Amino acid sequence: MKDLLLDANGDLLFTNGDVSFTDSVVQAIKIRLKWFAGEWRINTEYGMPYYEDVFIKNPNRVLLEERIREEILSVEEVNEVKSVSISIDTKTRAATITFTVVVNGIQTGGEVEVDV
Repeated sequence: MKDLLLDANGDLLFTNGDVSFTDSVVQAIKIRLKWFAGEWRINTEYGMPYYEDVFIKNPNRVLLEERIREEILSVEEVNEVKSVSISIDTKTRAATITFTVVVNGIQTGGEVEVDV
């Protein structure tokens, strides 16, 4: 899957004034995990229900991790989700999601910060 290459802040990465492309599955996962449910006008069913499931008092971590796993597995190239962990800071209303996946027999992973 070809996609536009993003920098660490999620902005387009320009090299010598040109946009670059990537096949990064990790980038595709990070994009999926940063989508809030209902935020994309073309298909409001896409996205994670962060307001309903994460940024609430006493979130159900088992349900939350399962939803994150499902979202990661919706990226076509992902064969298996090895691990998912989430750290929630209720004071700043931020969450850090760490994941490890298998793509074409190779284990890789990443981290996503989500905040309100």
